[in-house]
Amino acid sequence: MKTTKHPVEVLFFRRGDELATIATDGKRHVTQEQQIVKEHEKLSKAISYLAARGYSIDTENFRSL
Repeated sequence: MKTTKHPVEVLFFRRGDELATIATDGKRHVTQEQQIVKEHEKLSKAISYLAARGYSIDTENFRSL
Protein backbone atom coordinates (compact mmCIF):
# COMPACT_ATOMS: atom_id res chain seq x y z
CA MET A 1 0.00 0.00 0.00
CA LYS A 2 1.48 3.32 -1.09
CA THR A 3 0.96 6.32 1.16
CA THR A 4 1.07 9.88 -0.06
CA LYS A 5 2.35 12.61 2.20
CA HIS A 6 0.59 15.94 2.09
CA PRO A 7 2.44 19.06 3.28
CA VAL A 8 0.92 20.59 6.39
CA GLU A 9 0.27 24.31 6.64
CA VAL A 10 -0.29 26.08 9.97
CA LEU A 11 -2.34 29.26 10.36
CA PHE A 12 -1.91 31.30 13.54
CA PHE A 13 -4.71 33.18 15.31
CA ARG A 14 -4.68 35.51 18.31
CA ARG A 15 -7.22 36.64 20.90
CA GLY A 16 -5.49 39.09 23.21
CA ASP A 17 -2.52 37.17 24.62
CA GLU A 18 -3.97 33.77 23.65
CA LEU A 19 -2.85 31.88 20.56
CA ALA A 20 -4.70 29.29 18.51
CA THR A 21 -3.73 27.42 15.35
CA ILE A 22 -5.26 25.63 12.42
CA ALA A 23 -3.21 22.81 10.94
CA THR A 24 -4.33 21.56 7.53
CA ASP A 25 -3.03 19.24 4.85
CA GLY A 26 -5.87 20.12 2.49
CA LYS A 27 -7.93 17.12 3.56
CA ARG A 28 -7.94 17.39 7.36
CA HIS A 29 -8.39 20.65 9.25
CA VAL A 30 -7.65 20.78 12.98
CA THR A 31 -7.94 23.72 15.36
CA GLN A 32 -6.04 23.91 18.63
CA GLU A 33 -6.67 26.38 21.45
CA GLN A 34 -4.57 25.62 24.51
CA GLN A 35 -5.68 22.04 25.33
CA ILE A 36 -8.75 21.98 23.05
CA VAL A 37 -8.20 20.14 19.76
CA LYS A 38 -11.08 19.87 17.28
CA GLU A 39 -11.31 18.50 13.75
CA HIS A 40 -13.45 20.35 11.17
CA GLU A 41 -15.04 19.25 7.91
CA LYS A 42 -13.71 22.21 5.90
CA LEU A 43 -10.97 24.82 6.31
CA SER A 44 -13.59 27.57 6.12
CA LYS A 45 -15.44 25.99 9.06
CA ALA A 46 -12.23 25.83 11.10
CA ILE A 47 -11.57 29.53 10.42
CA SER A 48 -15.19 30.42 11.26
CA TYR A 49 -14.99 28.39 14.47
CA LEU A 50 -12.02 30.39 15.74
CA ALA A 51 -13.45 33.70 14.50
CA ALA A 52 -16.70 33.02 16.40
CA ARG A 53 -14.62 32.45 19.53
CA GLY A 54 -13.03 35.90 19.15
CA TYR A 55 -9.77 34.98 17.39
CA SER A 56 -8.38 36.81 14.38
CA ILE A 57 -5.61 35.84 11.98
CA ASP A 58 -2.12 36.66 13.26
CA THR A 59 -0.10 37.73 10.22
CA GLU A 60 2.95 38.58 12.36
CA ASN A 61 3.52 34.86 13.03
CA PHE A 62 3.27 33.93 9.34
CA ARG A 63 6.10 31.68 8.15
CA SER A 64 6.36 30.35 4.63
CA LEU A 65 7.17 26.64 4.47
